[in-house]
Amino acid sequence: MKDKLVRIVVALLLVAVLAWLVSVTEWADTESRTPARGEAATNTLYATQKLLRELGATVVKRPGLDQMPPAQAQLVLMSRRWDLFPDRAKRLQDWVAQGGHLVIPDYLASHVGLKAWLPFSAKYVTPSSRPAQAPAAGGKLAGDWDCRTVTEPESVPASYSGSRSFQACVDQGGRQFTPTGKTQALWSVQGPAGLEMLRVPVGKGTVTVVGNWQVLFNSNVLRGDNPLLVASALQARAGAEFWFVVEEAREPFLRWLWRNGQVAILLGLLALALALWRAGVRFGPLIAAAGTQRRSMAEQVRGTAEFLHMHGGDALHAAQVRALDESATRHLRRHAQSAAEQRNAAIAAATGLDARALLLAMALRPRSPGALACDLELLETARRRLDANAIPHASTSH
Repeated sequence: MKDKLVRIVVALLLVAVLAWLVSVTEWADTESRTPARGEAATNTLYATQKLLRELGATVVKRPGLDQMPPAQAQLVLMSRRWDLFPDRAKRLQDWVAQGGHLVIPDYLASHVGLKAWLPFSAKYVTPSSRPAQAPAAGGKLAGDWDCRTVTEPESVPASYSGSRSFQACVDQGGRQFTPTGKTQALWSVQGPAGLEMLRVPVGKGTVTVVGNWQVLFNSNVLRGDNPLLVASALQARAGAEFWFVVEEAREPFLRWLWRNGQVAILLGLLALALALWRAGVRFGPLIAAAGTQRRSMAEQVRGTAEFLHMHGGDALHAAQVRALDESATRHLRRHAQSAAEQRNAAIAAATGLDARALLLAMALRPRSPGALACDLELLETARRRLDANAIPHASTSH
């Protein structure tokens, strides 16, 4: 009996808690934006291109304007660097004059490569002169606060039967357009401050400028009557071909270089590898090094005698002085840049020999065979002492 009573009390408490939650909770529907996936996450014009395909048109996406579309095609040009090469402006003008249909956003209306031949003028509307865009009441969703009514003027043919008015759900843009000279608009859309979209003839073709060009973006193209406006602005129809040039994209230079010159690159790398291999430090000699052996005294005497016989004593003295000078250059600092007296003093200090005797031994003067032998012996002694001491860059005395 006691257990049943506890269960009844617990059940009543749960019912009371649920009743309280229901009384203090309000349930309402909310709208949330689904994140874009796939191509729509990277292509801001995916919805517009999808709409054109559903209407039976062909969509071609191009990385640049290096090639003109076919005749009678529709070119949606949004790249700010479309005239990367100087001949493109003339080629684009000729293509339109021969029957092409060009669609551009408002920021290209004043482009130097287009302004000279576009038969309309663009006027910037300052924020203060724009009509107020407050959140609308009367059943509009909170996300439709920027919707407004635009119309096709009576001076142009209506795009659709029944009505010339559209609910444009996008910012009105900063520029309004007016045909220049005797040009008559083929189609236009009138907003609160002027013409927001305009199509004019150029030769056999047309040029359409879209002031509120964000109407083509994924987030706007399906709002309100935007699909109708987009279809009218792009002249969408079954069988038409649309070229979209959104940015001037180029293949990375290294990838392009490899794709077009991989044979030359491989040969160059092979030549570089061979050059590095030849210049590299080896682990050991290619052949066994020949042992160093001292010549015998007889060979030394015979070699000296042959040299004296062929060149004379002066040549032997000059060779001995040159050998001493080369040793001094290797072991004494700034030896080659010093004066003769300073070089002689530095050698004497480094070898411990008499400086005056060294100076006389190195001088060019007539000598008897005995004096030549003494001088040669002194010079050779100085050279051997320099090499034996191996004093690295000893300072010269001044």
